[in-house]
Amino acid sequence: VTPEQVVLASCIRQAVDDYHSLTPAGDAGGFGRRRLSIAVKTSGMSVTTRPHPLWGRAAHHGKDSRTAVPVLLALANEVGEVRLRANALREGKSNEVYDGELNCSIRIIDDICDILAQSLGRHASSAVNATDNQRNKLCFIADSRSVLGRETTLISSCCKDLARILDAALARNSGRKAREMELSPQDQQTAIVMVRLIANITYQCCYNQDLLRITPVPIADFAYDTPASSNNAADTHSNAGSPVERTGLHVVLSATSLSPACFTLREWCIIAIRNAVEGNAANAETVRRLEGNEVMGDTPELQRMGVKVEMDKKGNVHVKKRDS
Repeated sequence: VTPEQVVLASCIRQAVDDYHSLTPAGDAGGFGRRRLSIAVKTSGMSVTTRPHPLWGRAAHHGKDSRTAVPVLLALANEVGEVRLRANALREGKSNEVYDGELNCSIRIIDDICDILAQSLGRHASSAVNATDNQRNKLCFIADSRSVLGRETTLISSCCKDLARILDAALARNSGRKAREMELSPQDQQTAIVMVRLIANITYQCCYNQDLLRITPVPIADFAYDTPASSNNAADTHSNAGSPVERTGLHVVLSATSLSPACFTLREWCIIAIRNAVEGNAANAETVRRLEGNEVMGDTPELQRMGVKVEMDKKGNVHVKKRDS
C-alpha cells in the first residue's frame, strides 16, 4: 500500500458517501444532504442523474447484480490482502517498506470497509425497483451480502479487528471509570467502521447472521481485570456455568463498552445486534444467555475493600458499601 493509494481510496470513499447521501430528484434538503461535499452540493446532482462512483449507470438500467456484486467482491478480497500485510507488520513478522506503511494500511482498510458498508446499507427500494416488491426482495444488495459472506472472510476479519481494539482498550483502561476511558482517533474510526459493516452485511441474511454467531474470535493476550458480574463476554459463561468460546456476536455485544470513548459506536452496535438477531432464534438465544444471571461469589478482595456487589431483577449490577 502506498500513500497515493490511500489518498485515492479516501477520495472514492467520499464519492460513495456523497452518492448515498444524495436525495431523489425533486426532494429538497434532508439530513443526508448536510453530509455532502461542497462540489456535489453546488452541482445540483441527484441519485437519478449521477452515475454510481463504483459501477456507473448500471444502477439505472437494472443491471446491478451483474456489475455491482463483482465490484464489491473484488474490494472485499483486496481488503483481505491488505489485512494480511497489516497483521504481519503489527506482529513484527515483516518490516515496513517505508515509514508509516502500517498506518497507511490501516487507513485503506478502514476506507474500503466503509465503502462496502455504505454500499451494503443502501435501501432496497431504489428508483429502479421501488414499484416491484419481488425485485426488492431479490435486489443486488441481498445478493452482495450473501456472496461476501460465503466467498470471503470479511465477517471474521471485521470481528477480529474489532476484538483487537476491544481487548487492548480493556487492558489499557483497566481500573478507570467508563467516562475516563481513552481510545485513539484511529481506533475509534476503525471500531465504528467494523461495527457498521457487520450491521449491514448481516441485515436479513440468515447465513451471515449464523456466521457471526459461530465465528471464533480468540482473546488477545492482555491481562485485565474482569468485572464481578457473570455477563462479561470476554469470559462468557452459560447458565450451566460452562465456559463458552468467544465468537463474533460476543465481540459486537462487548463493543458497546467502548461507547463512552467513541461517539456513535453505541448506536451502530445496537443496529448490528438488532440485525444479527432479527429472525434468527439461535442468535437471540445466545444473547439471552449472556444476560446477567447472578453475581459471582464474594471474594477476599471485595471484603478487604469493604464493598459488596449485588444484582437487581433487571440484571443491573450495583456496588454497595459492606455493612459493618
